[in-house]
Amino acid sequence: MKILICDKLDKLTLEELQKIGNCIDVSEEKNKKEKVIENIVDAEIVLVRSDTQINKELIDTSENLKIIGRSGVGTDNIDLVEASERNIYVTNTPEANVISAAELTVGLIIAAARNITVANNSVKKNEWERSQFMGIELHKKQLGLIGFGKVAKLVSTRMQSFDMKIVFYDPFIDSSTEKEEKIDLDELLMTSDFVSIHIPKNKETDSLISKEKLSIMKEGSIIVNTSRGGLIDEHEVFNLTKENKLYSAGLDVYEKEPPEIKKEHVNSKVITLPHLGASTKEAQLRAGQQLIKNIKDILNDDLSSVINKKS
Repeated sequence: MKILICDKLDKLTLEELQKIGNCIDVSEEKNKKEKVIENIVDAEIVLVRSDTQINKELIDTSENLKIIGRSGVGTDNIDLVEASERNIYVTNTPEANVISAAELTVGLIIAAARNITVANNSVKKNEWERSQFMGIELHKKQLGLIGFGKVAKLVSTRMQSFDMKIVFYDPFIDSSTEKEEKIDLDELLMTSDFVSIHIPKNKETDSLISKEKLSIMKEGSIIVNTSRGGLIDEHEVFNLTKENKLYSAGLDVYEKEPPEIKKEHVNSKVITLPHLGASTKEAQLRAGQQLIKNIKDILNDDLSSVINKKS
């Protein structure tokens, strides 16, 4: 079998994939897009992370495609409708990255509250301006979670150690829990000192945190997005931070990757990371091993563990 690897996978996963078929790895090719188009024609398995878009045109180009594997949580970079019409299996690894994503979220919240990145950059410029980097505590503050799935629940558990009050908005969860209170989205934005986004991207959630929604956020609050790009108006986040209406923010994902940061925002307090949520050795190993198991199960017609997976 020909296996086309579009995005970088860990070494152990690559070794295991070689036992299944002939691997063509174009993940680090300078002309990757052209290589993907060239090799997908006769590939039977295509593997991606978040970087490569497997759209209708690419799927139509393929002649033998049987499986599209996503090493990671979401499948919004894959045309699921077209794949279904072509009887192509799509599988992902929704639980492999949750710990890493939750830990990064916690790190971003703390870094934004204490100005860690901008203070670090200042010292490296041989500056010593402590008064400019006065931070805020997490203790007894309110954290609002938009979406209350696996990652959000892990974040909640960890942030409770700071004695934070946890509230959440999730239309698919009926009621509050023992330690977390369910409220509506507007109330969450207006009352939370910290807001963290944990929802998939779809027609209902695209641009959910719009300019209008950002305008009602509590003054001096912090918002963090480690979920999906396109859920929040990134440019308005920069503007509100510059105007001191938001204290700071942390972004790991963007509507367009890599993002285009305006020159006026280069020194902003907004923390900008290059989509690192799943970028730990442990997460990549788990994702790779789960992906291999899913592929083997599909090839062996044992579909119980690979279908209907939810992020």
